[in-house]
Amino acid sequence: MKRDEKNETTKKSVRKINIDDLPKEPVKRGSESDAGDSMGETKVFMDLPLNDGEDFEFQPDFDTMDFFDEEILPETSGRTTSRRSIPEESFSDEEEDVPEERPVRRTRRRRLESERIPEEAEEEIPEKRRIKKLRLTPEELEERKAVRKKRRSQNPEILAVTYVFAFLFVLMIGYFVYFNAFVSKNVINSAYNVRINSFADTVVRGDIVSSDGTVLAETLVDENGNETRYYPMGRIFSHAVGTSEINQSGVELSQNFYMLQSNGNPILNALQDIRGEKNQGDRVVTTLNAQLQEVAYNALGYNDGAVIAIEPATGRVLAMVSKPDYDPNTLVDDYEYIVSEESNDSLLNKTTFGLFIPGSIFKTLTSLAYIRSGADYNSYHYVCEGQINLGGDEYITCFDQIVHGEENFMDSYAYSCNASFGNIGLGLPDNLLKDTCESLFFNKELPTEIPHTKSIFSLAADDSDWQTAATAIGQGHTQVTPLQMVMIAATIANGGNMMQPYMVDAVETAGGGHRVKKYLPESYGQVLSTQEADLLGQLMEAVVNYGTATSLSGYGYSVAGKTGTGEVSGRGDNSWFIGYAPVEQPQIAICVLVENDEGYYESALPVANAVLQAYLGQ
Repeated sequence: MKRDEKNETTKKSVRKINIDDLPKEPVKRGSESDAGDSMGETKVFMDLPLNDGEDFEFQPDFDTMDFFDEEILPETSGRTTSRRSIPEESFSDEEEDVPEERPVRRTRRRRLESERIPEEAEEEIPEKRRIKKLRLTPEELEERKAVRKKRRSQNPEILAVTYVFAFLFVLMIGYFVYFNAFVSKNVINSAYNVRINSFADTVVRGDIVSSDGTVLAETLVDENGNETRYYPMGRIFSHAVGTSEINQSGVELSQNFYMLQSNGNPILNALQDIRGEKNQGDRVVTTLNAQLQEVAYNALGYNDGAVIAIEPATGRVLAMVSKPDYDPNTLVDDYEYIVSEESNDSLLNKTTFGLFIPGSIFKTLTSLAYIRSGADYNSYHYVCEGQINLGGDEYITCFDQIVHGEENFMDSYAYSCNASFGNIGLGLPDNLLKDTCESLFFNKELPTEIPHTKSIFSLAADDSDWQTAATAIGQGHTQVTPLQMVMIAATIANGGNMMQPYMVDAVETAGGGHRVKKYLPESYGQVLSTQEADLLGQLMEAVVNYGTATSLSGYGYSVAGKTGTGEVSGRGDNSWFIGYAPVEQPQIAICVLVENDEGYYESALPVANAVLQAYLGQ
């Protein structure tokens, strides 16, 4: 409504009221009186000082009255409002100038409007808005749609940012989990972790013992408080237990954190702290068998090499010997001399970090690839002439050029016939041997927390026939660790289920009063089918029954194994043996390496025999 129209309406609504004409009693709602229907039952009180003959002029402020609000009044004639209107006949026809509109604060106006709007009017406001929306022009509707579309177009950007932050959050949580599960232990036990080493200021480093309680490492404290790390078994456990000072390695490294913790009686620990005395660190119980370790060490004699034995069903490491060795009690004094000689590998644990040409023990993997090729191995037939010609002057010869004659698949394995296995290797599909080896963790980290080097398989599909045949018999460029090969032997003994090797059984308080941490066997999974494991086991039994390892038979327990000779250019040959016993219920799997020995494969057999007899009680 225009301003002039509003003023005109306001003027028409004004009447002069004489105080003498006011009703003496309240007017009831709905009665016809000069006050009009809008007055209802309201009483009018006049307490204003008036002069004689002066009339009172009643001028309502319509700006504050809801039924004259510009926002509610219809914009065009013909539209009605739900608000109650004032009959014109209830007002005087006399007109008088209306004073200018008083400015009313918006907050006050809204309050007054909210107080005076009837409930039925509030309910009709959404309906008015709907009607207003329907009366919009097509251009206005399109404009509103464009605005809504623009708002929706912003949502993908917001969602994209949300997804990015959500991904980063999940990635962060994943890294924390990975760090705690796989990395934290290495960080905590690092020799460069100064904070961990600072624990030694308040804790005497704990002991290391074998599975039967034999002390392998302890800290001696003299009357002046000086500490000395002492190794009662000396060189025998040098690589397995390691050292805690210079060149920290072995169990000393992997359990560094626990041995510098004291979880004994808290009251006694508190009293020790008050007196300024150190607490005794926790004790580490290994899986190592002290007697078996000593037997393996002595059996290896003056030869360089390695011996490692584990339980097939659990993965517990029973013995770990590497030669040449060192005296851990004098290593600090001998260290500079040892590292000054380039050829001195006394500090190298060959069971886990040494890489060697496997020789014929690798035929176990070639046999597995042949079985997986789908060939009819039961019908395999080959006539050995002592060598196999690969074209021109290239030959693969059998050991000592022995002519094995007519052989089947099992005989070829039992007699370790190079010519026959060279022939098998040439007949394998491309990359099958490589895939087979990698399924058993060649070129990969082994499933164990024991630090180690990855075994290497190297053979390309386009390599020469000689290289292919040489690789099939364990020569070529393939290199293995004794740890890798004993795990394969143990997996065959365990029906194809590979267990993760471990060297620590538990962590206890000093004196063994309370167990702090217990390590349990863990299976990696079924890497061989039960049929594959059974077939390979039969081949290994044949080696001991009538093949190249008959010296291991006749001791009251059955043995399955494989011999091998790794030919090293410019050096003596390496003698190998891998196997397990008893065949019916395997209790021990073993890998023996004798380096640079002229006794060929036979040099490893006496070492293996001594270990098996010591463990099986024969």
